[in-house]
Amino acid sequence: MVNKDYYKILGVSKSSTSEEIKKVYKKLALKYHPDRASKEKKKEYEEKFKEISEAYSVLNDNSKRKNYDTFGQNEFGKNYNQEDIFRSSDFSSILKDLFGSSSFGGSEFGEGLYDKKYAERGRDLEYELSITLEEAVFGCEKEIEIIKSVLCNKCGGTGAENKKFEKCDKCGGTGRIVINRRTPFGIFHQEALCNKCEGVGKIPKQKCKICNGKGVVNKKVKIKIKIPVGIESNQMLKVTGKGEVIKNGKPGDLFIVIQVKPQKIFSRQGKDIYSNLSITFSQAALGDEVKVPTMYQDIMIKIPMGIESGTILRLKGKGVSDLRSYSKGDQFIKIKIKTPKKLSKKQKEIFKELEKLEK
Repeated sequence: MVNKDYYKILGVSKSSTSEEIKKVYKKLALKYHPDRASKEKKKEYEEKFKEISEAYSVLNDNSKRKNYDTFGQNEFGKNYNQEDIFRSSDFSSILKDLFGSSSFGGSEFGEGLYDKKYAERGRDLEYELSITLEEAVFGCEKEIEIIKSVLCNKCGGTGAENKKFEKCDKCGGTGRIVINRRTPFGIFHQEALCNKCEGVGKIPKQKCKICNGKGVVNKKVKIKIKIPVGIESNQMLKVTGKGEVIKNGKPGDLFIVIQVKPQKIFSRQGKDIYSNLSITFSQAALGDEVKVPTMYQDIMIKIPMGIESGTILRLKGKGVSDLRSYSKGDQFIKIKIKTPKKLSKKQKEIFKELEKLEK
């Protein structure tokens, strides 16, 4: 997909709310709807209408918008095609508000935005995958197990016993039928897939006994998932072609929603890692050199003399790699001075002496 700045296309800022984006889109949709264009500008309006609708589909969807903002225009375009972008987008209510109809150019709104071949595909699946903070920071490969439809081995996904067919009597073997539809803009003749042969032009002489002619069966399958370095909770990974399978169509896709489990020592905010370090009164007063854990390895750091509780120390480059640039964040260590709950006789004497000196 071409690299596109969706914020610029709609003329909104990155801080714009969903309601603001919807309001802007309505104005642009009213302006560039193809049915409002002259014959000379029909093509221009159709392209502009599709462009603003594509931008709206991304920016008005929290999940798509987060991925677009995180991965950037170029990476988003590599992972999301037009089918992914328009999936689950509902324009009908908006268009009905504006025009009293959800169609234009003789076809339903959704059909005009991407090729009809996308309709002949299996259902997309969504799977929530929990990973550790370490796996999120360094990336990893996981294997999941799901139950989904796969092609029937017996008939090879054809649905026909012994793979024997005959010409479809409904479409005459063409795989297509013509439907006449009455809309507010007139009567439109629309070509569609034959619902009897599903666009193939032929039907089984006898249904497969294993899948009962469906061409698919449900089966438990294992799928390997590559987790990229630096991924965050609620980000989505697309595994192309690993969704539901249908007879005579393309497979859907599998979308993995990542959830990063909390970690006892470290917490994360964007590219940065946060941790706490407890030190004694003497270490705070005199300074010291101590070993601290990082996501990579334990390192020695200097505690400056006279440090106060709550002070934040920064370890440059000990954070998480950015998904786009692979530049690393930092680790921030919050100092906590421990107050001893029990003191030995010697310790009490030392603190009493210190108390006298302080007075």
